[in-house]
Parts: sequence; C-alpha cells; structure tokens
Amino acid sequence: MTTLGPKKDGGPNVDFFQSSECLTQFDQIRVWLQKNCKKHVQTDPPTKEGLAQLVIQLIQYQENKLGKNAVDPPFLRLPIYVF
Repeated sequence: MTTLGPKKDGGPNVDFFQSSECLTQFDQIRVWLQKNCKKHVQTDPPTKEGLAQLVIQLIQYQENKLGKNAVDPPFLRLPIYVF
C-alpha cells in the first residue's frame, strides 16, 4: 500500500488516494451512500474514483485556503487523519 507520508507542500498524497487499496475503501462508502442516501445520489450516483477525487480536492482546497502559506486563514484546517 502506498504510504501516507506528509508532503512538504501540505497538499494531498494523490498516489495514496488513487491506490487500489484506498479505492476499495471508497467503494464501501459508495455502496453505503447508494443504500442509505438514495434520494440524494439517485440522479448522479457516486463512483469510488469520484469520491477519491473529491477528497483530494478538499484537502488541496484546505491547504490553499487554510494552510501555513494562506493569507489570513479564517480557522484551522481539518487534520489529515479525518480523511
């Protein structure tokens, strides 16, 4: 499995989130969403790759807007272990 080592720029470890092991876990989330949130995902069902991309984009957004190089961040970002 690809390691989740910290990156120097604080961005997401894309290789980790796109690894087959991680995508398998996103598939479990996809199945849960389709089972328990039918009316919200019925028109545009999520894919495991789409969920991985969403997490990557969220982590990158946090780094850009809330990271150590952000200008006047409004609050702290979520820790990586949340993802």
